[in-house]
Amino acid sequence: MHIEKNVCDNLIGTLLNLDGKTKDNLKARLDLKDMGIRQEIHPTELANDKFYTPPACYTMSTQEKDLFLTVLKNMKVPDGYSSNISRYVNLKERKLSNLKSHDCHIFMQDIFPLALRSSTPKQVFAIVSQLSSFFKALCSKVLDPKELDQLESNVALTLCHMEKIFPPEFFTIMVHLLIHLAAEAKLGGPVHYRWMYPIER
Repeated sequence: MHIEKNVCDNLIGTLLNLDGKTKDNLKARLDLKDMGIRQEIHPTELANDKFYTPPACYTMSTQEKDLFLTVLKNMKVPDGYSSNISRYVNLKERKLSNLKSHDCHIFMQDIFPLALRSSTPKQVFAIVSQLSSFFKALCSKVLDPKELDQLESNVALTLCHMEKIFPPEFFTIMVHLLIHLAAEAKLGGPVHYRWMYPIER
């Protein structure tokens, strides 16, 4: 449950480049430089010990942020489906913050891919869609063990694709734990018996 929230927070913070929450900072870019990979987004040292960090493929422009957040601000959902996510959108500061666990649950599975569709490149949108499909399948009321094996393989591939795009700092322990969720579901059964969204809401 909290893995889903942490992955959601990582994605939102990095895509919107939120201060203190983004995983794409100067240290992450310097790590890429030390590893000798992705030269196109290495930071360039300027005068006065400052650095210029070129935008990566997942970096949203001001217009893309406005489009993404406007979709969320104007979104209407049925009663009881989720809390009012538009309350967490700050268009002036271009921020999305204070999402609760259940908000992230709904956001990751249904809303995030739709809202991002016109705001990010195809490879970033594909990753978010794959994560969304993974969580949706994992949280279904009926689980087939054979499908769980496939889910486990799929999420491993998704993480590999993410490693090609996002900086190393993005991959916290919570992101790594995605790979174990399908195996946990094999042992514990459907997650809605264990994840505590009704209690938290």
